[in-house]
Amino acid sequence: MARPFVAPDPKDRSVNEPTQVVNANQVLGLYNQVTGEKKERVVDSVKEWYSQHMIEAGWSDASFHGNQCVLSAEVTLKPKRR
Repeated sequence: MARPFVAPDPKDRSVNEPTQVVNANQVLGLYNQVTGEKKERVVDSVKEWYSQHMIEAGWSDASFHGNQCVLSAEVTLKPKRR
């Protein structure tokens, strides 16, 4: 049995790397797994669903460039306590 697709976690980002690129296979895998549909291409309905799903998961932005999605998280530094 194949490993299930999991949405990327925005809490895994750092100040040096606040974005993550998600390829088409990952986008379609999560979409097909959650919705039960079997899309083979990243079409507008998949893009809209994925973007909304990622915003709900805590990402600050999800933008598509072709069939890949760039996820952005807002990351801030906390000052050290003395």
